[in-house]
Amino acid sequence: MKLVTTVVIFILFGFTVFSQTQNDTIYNYKTQTPVIIDGQATEECWTTAKWHNIDQVWIPYNATMKDGDFQGRFKVSWDENYLYVLVEVVDDSLSDDHSNPLQNWWDDDCLELFIDENRSMGDHERNCNAFAYHVSLFYDAIDLNSTGQGINYKNNIEVDMDTIGTNTYLWELAIKNYSASFSIYNPEASRVYLSPNKLMGFAIAYCDNDETTARENFIGSMMMPAAHNNDMYKNADYFGPMLLLDTVSVNTKIEDYYEQHFVKLYPNPATERITIELPGNNASAKSASIINIAGQLVYHEIFMENKQIINIEELNSGIYMIRINDGNTTFTKRLIKH
Repeated sequence: MKLVTTVVIFILFGFTVFSQTQNDTIYNYKTQTPVIIDGQATEECWTTAKWHNIDQVWIPYNATMKDGDFQGRFKVSWDENYLYVLVEVVDDSLSDDHSNPLQNWWDDDCLELFIDENRSMGDHERNCNAFAYHVSLFYDAIDLNSTGQGINYKNNIEVDMDTIGTNTYLWELAIKNYSASFSIYNPEASRVYLSPNKLMGFAIAYCDNDETTARENFIGSMMMPAAHNNDMYKNADYFGPMLLLDTVSVNTKIEDYYEQHFVKLYPNPATERITIELPGNNASAKSASIINIAGQLVYHEIFMENKQIINIEELNSGIYMIRINDGNTTFTKRLIKH
């Protein structure tokens, strides 16, 4: 077994191995009708889309929040014009203490949407390689500009939020997508229209402030190692993969579509061995990297076949991220070792 014990931040065979952990690829299904942004979630796409949790406390890292303080979950959909996001939030105290949206926007209650249009990864803190939209209770959408100051991208996003129960709020958003050449002075020149089988980077978080004038908790949709718990606003390496699907246009059963396009990993959970199966017949060198919750690479193997068995007996019991590269694309999955 090829065990690795060093902390990983290095380039290996053309892709970067880094300290990301996340549940799995988000499969985002196309809506057959445009979503009306009214905070009501009446469209059919919201009925069929899967909920994903916002339940990882990034700040303070792995803290236990008090009952009723926050709960969150989200759904996604898309069409050619927009990425759609539906978010349900339970928050016992909505807070907006800073009247200027360009000052301390992260210290008010807000949604934060992380979007990497082409999953290019890499730095985005002061450029448009990716976006980290802080969406306020007043529907501002703040990120950093090239000088490190706040800039309001509210024209990039349409949003409505409605109260649906006691301390329970439903956010509905339509997000325009742009390439790295985005300019706020001519946004349509870099507009990207979405299509099936497009791979994007995506994550979502919530800044929660109840009793002070500063952010008290930061809760995200992905498991993150402690050393990178607040890196998302500046580096897109840690955004999770999201694949756009259109099951109507491919005219096939979803099970058959999975068989043709996606990596299979089984059994999972596992005790002794796992099997990786890759789609297609790519003859390129492939690799599998297993990373623990601390961000350490504990296993790496290069192989040529589309089906590979890996011995994991020597791994400690726990949750890992496994990154599988098929020679062209890197897939991310959660692995549970019993």
